[in-house]
Parts: sequence; structure tokens; C-alpha cells
Amino acid sequence: MPKGVEVREGKIRIWFMWNGVRCREVLPVSNSPVNLRYAERLRSEIVAKIRLGAFKYGDYFPDSPRAGTKSGGPPLFRDYALRYISLRTDLAKSTLKSYRAALSGFWLPAIGNKILTAIIYTDILEALAGRKWESNKTRSNYLVVARTVFDCAYRDRLIDNNPVLPIKSGKHLPPEPDPLVLMEIDLVLATMRDRYNEQVCNYFEFAFFSGLRTSELIALHWDDIDFRRNQVCVRKAFVEGEVKPTKTNRIRYVDLNSRSRSALMRQKQHTYLADAHVFLNPSTGKAWADDYRQRINYWHPTLKALGLRARDAYQTRHTYATLLLMSGANPAYVAQQLGHITMKITLEHYARWLPRADNGAEIAKFEARLSSENVPKVSRKNKAG
Repeated sequence: MPKGVEVREGKIRIWFMWNGVRCREVLPVSNSPVNLRYAERLRSEIVAKIRLGAFKYGDYFPDSPRAGTKSGGPPLFRDYALRYISLRTDLAKSTLKSYRAALSGFWLPAIGNKILTAIIYTDILEALAGRKWESNKTRSNYLVVARTVFDCAYRDRLIDNNPVLPIKSGKHLPPEPDPLVLMEIDLVLATMRDRYNEQVCNYFEFAFFSGLRTSELIALHWDDIDFRRNQVCVRKAFVEGEVKPTKTNRIRYVDLNSRSRSALMRQKQHTYLADAHVFLNPSTGKAWADDYRQRINYWHPTLKALGLRARDAYQTRHTYATLLLMSGANPAYVAQQLGHITMKITLEHYARWLPRADNGAEIAKFEARLSSENVPKVSRKNKAG
């Protein structure tokens, strides 16, 4: 092969050094002896112009990502990453928001002004080492963003490998569920009933006894409720101002129990004929835009007034799951009600509540084994020895 000419997957590719960076471009010709000689001549011409300072990338490769850079040179990570984000119209708004936050809050200040094609593994390590991370989860989430940007550059044939790939995400322990017990639930709901509009109590009682995610609660419509079958069809969520499928992209059917059904029956008097949404903000009469006001205006003040341990409102979902398991419900049924893809996820989150379903029967067996009448008596001879 002539110097700087390669054949990859049946296509001819040339490479050359430009501004200290090795550039590779695929030629729009088939692999043949004639075209290989053409590639050799083209590369020689490009190299000569680079030496004279007369090479313009767009003159030879107008469709290359390098041709459109403001400086006329190789793209900076900043320019390429921002262009990549602008093209990801397939991503949900919440995902795009987190991607932009990771870029503006960390990657652009750290490596934004570096030439994309010159960034190496140790550059990424150096950037990561320069920040004190709040948690391994945050670090892992930021790595995902950089990894996708460099993966796009790899697919654009700008780089030969992704410098982020060898970096492993740190292990992190998800926060333990902190559910409420039935007595606490009743105290919370009674306090809300006394202090606030009845719709607030209805909202949280349904949350406690249905296990819906917050995004699913505020997206729930009356036509999702089937009182005849005693079920709720959970098919959508409301996140960052848009309606989208559920977290797992699956429709599930949640069975109504006496408490969740009672909350809905009371709520019918308020919104059944007023709006498609089941739950409305009683202060505005409009659908909830997110879960912020529910937490700030009602949830946290109620826990504080009762002297209960502070925790986030997502614990309503954890409460439902743990109550089911402690009642002896089959874990597979619990997984289906929560919308978990596999029962493994359910067990990972709530395994320590499973033993409580037997009301202490298993530990009682062990205690019986440990009782004095079952312990072999030590002979005097053995004691003396």
C-alpha cells in the first residue's frame, strides 16, 4: 500500500497529519488499483498544501465534520459536543436537560477548548480527578454524556477509539427505601385533611395505596380508571412539561384496593366533570405541572408538624411496596404492580421487608432452637476439663 493509504471494509481511506492531528477520510471511490493510485496522488497533493499552509479542509472534504469548524481547523470538543446535543431530538426533554447540565457544568469547562481528535484517555482521567464528586452516581452519569459524544465522533470516523470507554463507572449504593408504617400514614392523611383542601389528602392517599410514580400520578386521567374491573391503567407519565410513556415504556394495570378506591371516589366529586385529569392543583384548578408544589406546600410541612423523620415524597411508592410484601403478597405480583421489568429489581429494593411477611415465624423457629431446653447440657467432666 502507498503511504497514508488504507483499505477498510472495501473502501479506500487516506490519512494525513494536520495541525498536529492525524486525520482520516474515506474517499467516494471503489477499491481498485487505479483508485489506489488516485488516492496516493490526492494524499500527496494534500500533504504538499499543508506544508505550504494553503490547505483548506472544505475544498477536499466538504461533508467532513472538520470542514465546518469556525477556526478552519480540527473541531474543538466544545463545538462538537454542542452540535451533537442539538441533533439529539430523539431524546426526552428530561434526558436532554441532564446532558446539557453535565456538559455546561463540567465537560465544557474541563475539556471544551481541547481539540476533539487530540483528547486522550489521560485527559479524561485528569478532568475527573480535578473535581470532588458528590457521589459515584453523579460521576457515572457525567461519564455517560462524554461517552456518547465520543462515540458519535468515532462513528463520524474522527477518532479511532473512544477515550472514555476504558473508564469504569464507580459503584454506588442506591438510597434505602424509608417507608411509613400504617399508623404514620393515617396520621399524615388526617393532618392533611384538617389543614388543606380535601384533594390534597386524596392525592396522597391514592399515592400511598397505589404505588404510582409521581410522574404517573400527575398524568393520570379518568379514562385510565376502570371501576368495573377495579383497576388503573398506567400508560403515561408527565416529565419536564411533556407527556411520555412510563419509565419502562410499558403499560401496566394496578389493582385498586379499598384505600385507593376510596380516595378516587372522593376525588370524583372534585374533578370528574371538571377535567380529564384525576388530580388537579386545588389552588389553581389546573393539572399539576410537576411534583414540586405537592412536596413543598403539603408533604414536608405535614411531616414536620407531626415530628416524623424527613424524607422525600417518593416514599409513598416505597410504602405501598413494603406494605404489600409484609402482607404476604407474591413478589412477582408486587413487581407487576410497581411496573418493574423483572422481579429481581423488586427484590433488590425490598428484600429486607420479605421476612416480615411471616410475622416473625421464621425467627421464632430459630429462637426455639436456641432456647435453654434445646441446648445440650455440659457434663461436669467436660466442665472440669
